[in-house]
Amino acid sequence: MDQQRRKDLNLRLGNLILAISLATVPTAITYGTLSIHGLNICRNLSSKVISTNKIKEECNEAAWDTTKSYIILIGFFITLPTWMWFYLSMKKKEDEKK
Repeated sequence: MDQQRRKDLNLRLGNLILAISLATVPTAITYGTLSIHGLNICRNLSSKVISTNKIKEECNEAAWDTTKSYIILIGFFITLPTWMWFYLSMKKKEDEKK
């Protein structure tokens, strides 16, 4: 039984590493999309109010800061389903061998 637990742990860790590496591209795409969205909001806002560089600079900085604050959450919600999918499919294959 101890050997089975060790195998299961190795399977989980291996699939987690694989999921993290594969989730970097969708995470980067989501991060980029949210950043562009925030900068577009700032551009539209600055065109509707009295345009000063200070407002636009502050808004751009706030948009980047907001997006940066969500990077861990974005990565987590992209990685978790990927990891579970890998783990469950590998576990199913392993159980079918038995």
